[in-house]
Amino acid sequence: MSYVIFSDSGSDYSDLMAKKNDVKIIPLSYIIGDKEYDYVTDELMKETYAALRRKENIKTSCANEFTIFSLLEDELKKGNDILYLAFSSGLSATYENASKACDALRKKYPERKIYLIDSLSASLGQGLLLSYACEFRDQGESIDDIAKFLESNKLRMSHLFTVDEMFYLYRNGRITKSTFLVARFAKIKPIMHTDDNGKLTAIDKVIGRKKALLTIIDKVVQTIEEPEKQVIYIAHGDCIKEAEYVKEELSKRINAKGYFIGYISPVIGVHSGPGTLAVFYFSKHRI
Repeated sequence: MSYVIFSDSGSDYSDLMAKKNDVKIIPLSYIIGDKEYDYVTDELMKETYAALRRKENIKTSCANEFTIFSLLEDELKKGNDILYLAFSSGLSATYENASKACDALRKKYPERKIYLIDSLSASLGQGLLLSYACEFRDQGESIDDIAKFLESNKLRMSHLFTVDEMFYLYRNGRITKSTFLVARFAKIKPIMHTDDNGKLTAIDKVIGRKKALLTIIDKVVQTIEEPEKQVIYIAHGDCIKEAEYVKEELSKRINAKGYFIGYISPVIGVHSGPGTLAVFYFSKHRI
């Protein structure tokens, strides 16, 4: 029996990646001024980050239950089973809405398999898990085995990132005003991760941007498991040169299978801001 792999915009999977890996992406939307977007072109990506640098207030919206229900049902009607790897429940209501949609669909299509996985991940951390799912599917693995792999390994997916300016975390309620003001004055850069509950948490703080990037590099080198078997994903908020710098420094110190660099899409970049730099990889447990 055939099955279809779904994910959503929280994965930062580009249209090109989705087409290449035959994944269906459920859109999360964002609003600039009076215009709502549920897609991202290269031109729109640049425009969005330019708007963020001007401190424009851009809003985001999760995927709603009706949209998820409709897109999944289209495949169920064709006789396909569903595996949906969702944006972290700790960061978005998308998983909750997907859960409601899947419950309703299981009642309507009791003969179909419908797996909903809370990735407890974000950006290309979710995207990297998604890539593994696609690889295993292409190797002929069953939907049951892939779902089991994702559930068993998602808390090994480490997310390490830093932001260039903490204003965006403050504006979106991630940090207090006093923390923001102290950090701005002292040029403090946080080192953050996504914890076991799928929420963003600070694990360290350093002075200066260069030190933040070097700290992330050190932590990756210290904690990555069997790098020769892994493709390391690097995501950036419109700071490609720094992403390339991190890749080059990592390649000097570990023998990874490969690297992939991609954009942090607006639905996440709105909350983390321009200059966000993140690295995703498997470790023994989340760092």
